[in-house]
Amino acid sequence: MNARTLSVRLSTEELMLVLWLLNTPTLPGLGPNPFGNWSAEQIGVALASAERSLRARRLVSKAEDGTIQMDQVVMALVGTCAVPEFSLVLTSEAPDTGRIVHYFHATHLLAVEHSNPEPGVHLFEALSGTEAIVERIGELMQLADQPAPNAKPAQVPFAALEQVTQLVLEDPQKAMTTLLNAGMDERTASELINTLGCVRRRSALASVRHLREATPASDGFIVLEGPNGLWAMQMVEDDHPVTKIWAISAADVRIKVKELVSGEVVRFP
Repeated sequence: MNARTLSVRLSTEELMLVLWLLNTPTLPGLGPNPFGNWSAEQIGVALASAERSLRARRLVSKAEDGTIQMDQVVMALVGTCAVPEFSLVLTSEAPDTGRIVHYFHATHLLAVEHSNPEPGVHLFEALSGTEAIVERIGELMQLADQPAPNAKPAQVPFAALEQVTQLVLEDPQKAMTTLLNAGMDERTASELINTLGCVRRRSALASVRHLREATPASDGFIVLEGPNGLWAMQMVEDDHPVTKIWAISAADVRIKVKELVSGEVVRFP
């Protein structure tokens, strides 16, 4: 059976019951307290209703001793997200879709995509492996054959880039001056302002390798799509944070996503 055919939809209440059975309090994106300020009584009623719903769908059952047993597919899909070896989050924003978040979790046995197709509904879909994660991310980012703008790599103080992002629509010339004062050459500044003034899609990728160390290894970058092509951005944390900015083609974005998923350190010039 193709791994992609393995999927399950769960309501938030059903998911919380499944996580309770897996002895896991939450998942990335749910927050530390998915039920908010609900009382213990309200939570109990919701979980009881979720159990009945899952039993009706034959996703859980009761053994002779009264213990609840979970469907193996549900256990594999949600369990992979609960205790992954690798996680990647794609946050995509576009004028026509708004903000959409997709979570990818993987172990050496299975890769799973977790998304919210509608409020209060969680979709878990199995993927065939890391290559499938890369392909799926390309679909979600709508990577085709977008070019790299005619621009040079640059580093801009984070505060200056924030200022430019706010100025670009109300005072493009002041935004240009801010970039030039930050050390960016005129052609690169002009190309970047063309994108910032009409962003078609903003995609943020963040990965975590869940190692045994206290601080898991993490990496990531941002891709902006404008009328003139794609830009990659990566924050460099320091006493004075700066943003690396690099014009990039769709083909090279796919390469960088592959590096991110494979655990390589993603570096830009």
